[in-house]
Amino acid sequence: MSLIEVVVALGLFAVMSTAALSVLGSAITLTRDDKARLEAVNLASRELEITRDTFSAVTRGPNQVGTNAVRNPSPLPGGTVGAPLVVNGVPYTVVRTAQWAPVNGAAASTCDEGTTTELAYLRVKVQVSWPELGDRRPVTMDTVMTPPKGTYSALAGHIGLKVIDSAGQPRSGVQVTARAASGNTETGTTGDDGCALLAFLNPGSYAVTVSTPGFVNPKGDPTGTITAQVQAGQLWRGTVEYDLASAITVSFATLPGYPVPADTGMSVTLGNSALLPVGSRAVTGTGDPRTIAHLWPYPSGYQLWAGSCQDADPQFTDGQRDLPVSTPRGDTATAQVALGAIEVHGAASQAVVAKHDPDGLCPSGETLQLGTTGAGGLLQTSLPYGDWNVWIGADTTNVVVSQDDATPPVVTVP
Repeated sequence: MSLIEVVVALGLFAVMSTAALSVLGSAITLTRDDKARLEAVNLASRELEITRDTFSAVTRGPNQVGTNAVRNPSPLPGGTVGAPLVVNGVPYTVVRTAQWAPVNGAAASTCDEGTTTELAYLRVKVQVSWPELGDRRPVTMDTVMTPPKGTYSALAGHIGLKVIDSAGQPRSGVQVTARAASGNTETGTTGDDGCALLAFLNPGSYAVTVSTPGFVNPKGDPTGTITAQVQAGQLWRGTVEYDLASAITVSFATLPGYPVPADTGMSVTLGNSALLPVGSRAVTGTGDPRTIAHLWPYPSGYQLWAGSCQDADPQFTDGQRDLPVSTPRGDTATAQVALGAIEVHGAASQAVVAKHDPDGLCPSGETLQLGTTGAGGLLQTSLPYGDWNVWIGADTTNVVVSQDDATPPVVTVP
């Protein structure tokens, strides 16, 4: 056999060996995935059977089945509630979602039925996933359970709250709490459909709150609260907007030589047409720069300007606001807000104060400490746009600071 024949034979052997090893590896991976999926099917069936047994038991009954989304509620021997179920070294996560549905209910979510009727049966969905699942879908099983007629008193009522995010999509994993006037509370967690059902409650008024760390409602409140009026034999439904908060780090832009006033406690106003009732909201704070937190992540973002009074808005005097700042959910954006420069002349080494009269947006007005005049009686500084009275001691002079000022206005205080 020649050297060439030996080389060719070795090359063919290497190619065939590589192909065989690849096929063998794929077969091993497929076998492992099939085995894991089979275990997931068994765990899903197990969870459904445990739920059905609890639902049908005389000593436990339907009211012992936890509604909404619960994670790993039925541990394996030696395990703990809430911890993954480990089988052959693989940790499986079992999520069971149970929701009561009304008579003749056809919608996928109890919160979307659209009528106020008595509840009739329990929808149960079990989903099992594991770390090596990758892009494949988890194992899912569902069923419907109906209690015997007369199981529940017709005197009870129910709350169905749907939680949606800034894009109008269902928000899962949000804790919902209903507190009665008596102080009694019921809690639940929203499922994939954004719905939390708190069933079989005494009629009356309930304060219903949602709570997840880092989240806010459109008003910027970390805990959104609405009032539910529960009536006997009826299902009250409501919707709450709730999403991961965004933030903006703001700095003030001034002309060179006209610094930010000594008092950096001036307000910054956020503009968005959805901010009711006037399309804007003033936010107090200190520092330059400063971070405005707990913001609702409007897809359209926010326009910003310095000051809280009506004429601080450039648009009020036919000027132009800056372009909106995008505020993605959970992110911190950066922005600059412009101040108008002024030049103050007066007595030497005197404190200078600017005051804005009250108006519909700043009912208490606005007061800023601008700084102190130098030895020559000069102070160069900046202000939010608007009509201001500049004071040195008991003396004052009016000045209007505008976006259109080509040069800083000169203020002489007697």
